Amino acid sequence: MNEQDITLLNDYFNGLLSPEQAESVRSRAAAGGEFAREFELRQHMEEFPRRDARRKVLADQLAATGADFFKETEAAGSPNLTAKVNWRRWMAVAASLLLVGAAVWFMQQSEPSYSRYAQHTPLSLTVRGATDEAASKAESDFNAHNYAGALAALDQLLAAQPDLLTAQLYKGICLIELDRGAEARSVLTPVAEGASALRAEAIWYVALSYLKEKDNNNCRASLQRLREGDDHFEQAQALLKKLR
Repeated sequence: MNEQDITLLNDYFNGLLSPEQAESVRSRAAAGGEFAREFELRQHMEEFPRRDARRKVLADQLAATGADFFKETEAAGSPNLTAKVNWRRWMAVAASLLLVGAAVWFMQQSEPSYSRYAQHTPLSLTVRGATDEAASKAESDFNAHNYAGALAALDQLLAAQPDLLTAQLYKGICLIELDRGAEARSVLTPVAEGASALRAEAIWYVALSYLKEKDNNNCRASLQRLREGDDHFEQAQALLKKLR
């Protein structure tokens, strides 16, 4: 995502666009790609507070319904009369329980997860000579989500060109996908601490490696290293609000 698209989405979700501009954003989001994924993520984040409010209303309704039910049961006294009078109340309680269960499920789905944020840019390497074959295999395997195969090809490529930062970054991503977070960070940290164009990307993936391990404290610390104007800065700010 470039800065122009991030600004466009900010304006859209803040209601600053004309109807024609807003419709253009929705049409572009419907076409798929990285813009669509970011649009969906932002939309999900915008809707979360409203879903949270609905969950509270549902919980309050359940509490009130349950209290009324038990009061009427006690007042009825006779088991037969209770069964006759309150079967509708049982149905109401059951319906409320189902609604609250759905709300809880919705809340769980809204928890920040690695898969929601790990939208990888397709790998494209520019190399020449004897490493062409390894680069080609790394690209095809990574873009096909064959991370073990891509890792092997990237290792071969880095053996010949150890300073190839793009290969280092994507090796780190492969290791995260293979649940080897500590190894991933050992590869990504030098890039994250450098001054290359990939610095912010590496910081983002270090943070995501912690997110995948549910280590929210280290994830938060990593996200806070991103500066305004960096790639993923807006995503990082949104994610920071969701981390507990």
